[in-house]
Amino acid sequence: MSRVVRVGDDPAAAAAEAARTIRAGGVVVYPTETLYGIGADACDAAAVRKVAAAKRRPEGKPILVVVGSPDGVVPLVTHIPAAAREFMQAFWPGPLTIVFAAAPGLPAELTAGTGTVGVRVPSGTFCPPFLAACGVAVTSTSANLAGEPPPRTLEAIRAALGPGVDLFVDAGTLPLSLPSTVVSVAGPVPRVLREGAIPVDRLRAVIPSITIG
Repeated sequence: MSRVVRVGDDPAAAAAEAARTIRAGGVVVYPTETLYGIGADACDAAAVRKVAAAKRRPEGKPILVVVGSPDGVVPLVTHIPAAAREFMQAFWPGPLTIVFAAAPGLPAELTAGTGTVGVRVPSGTFCPPFLAACGVAVTSTSANLAGEPPPRTLEAIRAALGPGVDLFVDAGTLPLSLPSTVVSVAGPVPRVLREGAIPVDRLRAVIPSITIG
């Protein structure tokens, strides 16, 4: 049966319980600084499959992940290009997802055959202690059914995802927010794949040569 913990009651306890659930192979809905995300251990293929099943996510679509610090990127990628380091320094922690060439051995459910993995270090009050307690990369796809808009309330998320989630972390109604901006550094020139919370002009202030699309 799904459980619910409230951040407001005891944030440290909520983060610890969510991390225990992740380490046990479970699925957690948790608040980020943009949207509620649905998380599992990103390197546990069975756990990632649970996330996809809960969202009714079609095959062939990769899943973004979050880590607690820039060092957490290292095991997930083949290398960190200079452009990525500049973006990491300028925008992490924060709502910028960077797509890297993926390290060998990551679950196929995570990369979906793309050979890449999208990673970010989130800000906010819940994610940093939660990820520190997890000690692993955690999936961070939005907590909604595939093709539906991301709900801002936990009640709507529970109604949509139901028993496919082991633990819901309730931080109340999240403010309206754009999703993270997504930038790929997997090719020769950085590319904006999705403009979100960080506008393109701020990215261009760091890397003028960045392209769109």
